[in-house]
Amino acid sequence: MKKNIIRLLLCCGLGMSLSSCSKFLDREPLGQIGAQGYFNSETNANSAVMGMYRTMMNSFSFGQSLVIIPEFSADHVEHSAKFQEYEVMAIHKITTNNPWMQNMWQAVYGSINAANNIIDEVPKMAEGTITAEKKNQFVGEAKFVRAMNYFFLVRAYGNVPMPLTATQESGLHDMDQSKPADIYTQIIKDLTDATSLLPANSPLSGDAFRGRASHWAAKALLAKAYLYQGSITNDYKQAAAMAEEVIKSGQYSLVSNFSNIWVTENSSESIYEIQFDGQATNPLAAVANDNASVLFYAKEANVAKVYADNDKRKEFTMKKNATSGRAFMGKFPNFSPASQNFPAIRLAEVYLIHAEAKARVDNSVSQASYASLKMVQDRAGVTKPISSYPNLAAYITAIQDEKERELMFEGETWFDQCRTKYALKKHPSLTSENFFLYPIPIEQINQSKKLKQNPGY
Repeated sequence: MKKNIIRLLLCCGLGMSLSSCSKFLDREPLGQIGAQGYFNSETNANSAVMGMYRTMMNSFSFGQSLVIIPEFSADHVEHSAKFQEYEVMAIHKITTNNPWMQNMWQAVYGSINAANNIIDEVPKMAEGTITAEKKNQFVGEAKFVRAMNYFFLVRAYGNVPMPLTATQESGLHDMDQSKPADIYTQIIKDLTDATSLLPANSPLSGDAFRGRASHWAAKALLAKAYLYQGSITNDYKQAAAMAEEVIKSGQYSLVSNFSNIWVTENSSESIYEIQFDGQATNPLAAVANDNASVLFYAKEANVAKVYADNDKRKEFTMKKNATSGRAFMGKFPNFSPASQNFPAIRLAEVYLIHAEAKARVDNSVSQASYASLKMVQDRAGVTKPISSYPNLAAYITAIQDEKERELMFEGETWFDQCRTKYALKKHPSLTSENFFLYPIPIEQINQSKKLKQNPGY
């Protein structure tokens, strides 16, 4: 059943009319209109939070680019017109003036600025204008969103400016770049704060529970951040422990049929799902499925070879047009209107995070690790016995291959393979670790007094 979660998030508890709801969707994010004088009621503070979520839904953010661009890098997709600005990503020869580097950079920093406004202003709200519980909720949500966007930035661009207070875009040009180790430290701090501020027993339920940041969403993203940080520190204990906590929380369960993650919104597997509907449509879904507006096709040969013939995910993940014979992404079935939600964090990924982190902690193909991998494989119908993994290195590679199959077209494979340097083996055109990172947009370099380009560009 389709639920108007966007309208619920925008209007529930605010006493707003449907017409004012529509107007709110058209507002600029708070970071662009200024916070002074705005945070004077719980209603306005909640509207600022909704505006923050709205910044992540456009075509330059998680609505399209932050998902599809890494899929080009993973060589999973192609553009219908073979535009070079896209196709160079698949051969890892991106130029510094590629427009999508600039688009993503600006979109992500826009979301960070919206979060920073909330983190700055909500704690200063006068007594009587907002409850302590709502203050904690709104700041916790903002810290989650800030962490989620910095997590993309550090994986995509490496050393980047890290403003922690609201600023004009020009303010970025005067900031030093932070190192990845420091950015991961801040991401982990933000998510740890969010787990403290957002109650384990959320007052939200149903779609709203999965459509807004929650205690458990923060812990799931924290497990993922710890996994990536572990590639720097070689310490995976926290990743394993946090993933296990989410798995054992009882809040989520794998759906029995893989397709239900995408056909049914806000399933039991979804931990944080970006919400779209007929009013606030999904830009990627509109152009990624079998319709006249399709821009992004699946690379049939590349995608097909990662799946066994009996893998239950294969037929749903990639489909073919009966007339043209071209392959397209099956994970965006709701495209008319493009109301497809995007499950940004889901339980299957947490199982795979736990499988890898626990194996690294145990320094073996342990039963505890294998149990998590098996959960994902069982559903796909491709379970392999633990004895089929001859050593730890082969097992870690197998987990990453499983993650590619499970998270195909979800914007994760490229970053995950770069994390372990597996990308160098997977992509013959990738000649240097320098190209694990995208170039910092030349427009930003030219305007800045301090930004330095990534090596190799």
